[in-house]
Amino acid sequence: MRAREPDRDGFVERDGVKVAYEVFGAGEPTVLLLPAWSIVHSRIWKMQVPYLSRHFRVVTFDGRGNGRSDRPPDAEAYADVEYVKDAVAVMDASGAGSAVVVGLSRGGSWALQLASAHPDRVLGTVFIAPTTPPGASLPERAVIEWFEDELD
Repeated sequence: MRAREPDRDGFVERDGVKVAYEVFGAGEPTVLLLPAWSIVHSRIWKMQVPYLSRHFRVVTFDGRGNGRSDRPPDAEAYADVEYVKDAVAVMDASGAGSAVVVGLSRGGSWALQLASAHPDRVLGTVFIAPTTPPGASLPERAVIEWFEDELD
């Protein structure tokens, strides 16, 4: 059973791959809840959607390889850039010119890439336990790591 049924749903096709999406609520701004990983269904957001959709328009989609979306056989079809392009296609199909983008786990990386590639489409980002590497170590962290190694 769902916590809330979608107001509208559909598919967007990109490069021969159908991606299923759902739209909840009607407020502004749109909140785009990204897939968390290719093995996680969009219903991972089922507890957040009812509350958020009372205040905002919420869009979710099943990432390629899961839920009602197609499962392309080639590994290249699951590259990060494909999820970002799928997100843009879902935004277009659902009528979201821009959105606050929320990424959980691997979705955090896709949210960052989406904001970087399409800053005009992203009003803001929310990262929940992102798997995105933070970047190069800070110089002060290198000293702490060296000290910890010396203690061992």
